[in-house]
Parts: sequence; C-alpha cells; structure tokens
Amino acid sequence: MAIHITSRRSPPSARQTRRQPHVRHSPRMPRLPEGLYRRHSRRGDRHALAATLATPAISRNIALAGLELLIGYEWLVSGVDKLLYSGFPGTLSSLLASALSGGRLPSFFAALLRVLVMPNAVAFGYLIEWGEILAGLGLIAAGLVELLRRTAQRRLTGIWGAAFARGARLLDALAPFAAAGAGLLGLSFFLLDGLPSPWFTPSIAYGGALDTGLFLAAASVVLLASRLTSSRR
Repeated sequence: MAIHITSRRSPPSARQTRRQPHVRHSPRMPRLPEGLYRRHSRRGDRHALAATLATPAISRNIALAGLELLIGYEWLVSGVDKLLYSGFPGTLSSLLASALSGGRLPSFFAALLRVLVMPNAVAFGYLIEWGEILAGLGLIAAGLVELLRRTAQRRLTGIWGAAFARGARLLDALAPFAAAGAGLLGLSFFLLDGLPSPWFTPSIAYGGALDTGLFLAAASVVLLASRLTSSRR
C-alpha cells in the first residue's frame, strides 16, 4: 500500500502577493491653468513655474514696504522739525488765524477750526507734532519689517525668531492705524491749502499736479487698503 504524503502550505498572504509601490511625496504645487500646465510639464519645469508665479507677491511686498518707508520718512521729518522748532504749539493759533483770514478754506473746515481747534490750539499743536512723529515711526518700522520678513524667517531661529515674529505681528496690527492717521494729517493740510485743484491747471504749469497734502493722503489710503486686504488672507 502506497502512502502519499502531501505538505500543506499556507496560502501566501495578501501582503506577500501584492507589491507596495514606492510612493514619493513631492511638495504640493499650486493649481495652474491647463494650457500653462501642459506647456511647462513638457519642459519638466513645474518648480520653476511655481517660483515664477510667486514672484508678483514678493514684488507687491517690496512695493508696499517702499511706499511705507517714503511716506513714513516724510511724516517723521515733518514732526521732528516741529518738535525741534519748540514753539510750534504756541504759534499754531496765529498760523490758523492767518489761514482763516485769507478766506480760501472750505466753509465746513473753517467752522471746525474756529469752534474746536482755535480754543485748544496748544493741545492740537502737541497732538499734530507727536502724531506726525508716531505715524512716521510706525510706517518706517512696518516697512522695514516687510522688507526683512522673508530673510528673518529663514535665518532667525529660537528666541530671536519668536521675538521677530511677535514684533512683526504687532506692527502688522498697528500699521493700518499709522496709515489712517497719516491720511487724516495729509487731508487736513490739503484743506488748509484751500483745496488746490488736482486737475489740469495751465496757470501753475511749473508746479505739481497734486498738492503735497493730497498726495500724502492718497498714498496713505493705498497703504491702508493694502494692509487691510493682506491681513484678510
């Protein structure tokens, strides 16, 4: 009698029969337009394309920082000049009286000066000079942080990186207030100049198109809008 012995082997497990593909994780790329994606995919240059698309954001940051530095420097110099003059708060009343006697001011602004500012000219003098200094310092600091933000994020670590991040968040929160204050100061100087026309005026062909106060006020509005939109992203 023949005895047949068969070995029973357990069936291979699913893990043995199924090979796991080698998965490579690549950084997530921005969503690109279809035609642009196909064209750059053929060239094998998707990472370079992503860097190109990120360039406008960096340019906007540089432009915003440059405008903040320029406007901030203008207000800082104006405020420090008034502070060094030391007699500005005391002479503000006479300066406003001469401006009111000229009759060039808008009626609502002239009434505001007579009712509110003239009786408290000294207090408003200190408010103006320190408001200009603080607005200038705030805009300059915000512009410098905006310029140095990317470098600091790459280079600073530990306690220095944390300190820079806290300072940057504080300045990001204060920069809109500095821009709004600078805008109000610029608008007040524009009104004190009698609302000079910002349009085509052949009689002042050798002058500028925009009054300095109006220009500073408009630039401050641009800064304020840029700060508010960037904070919502």
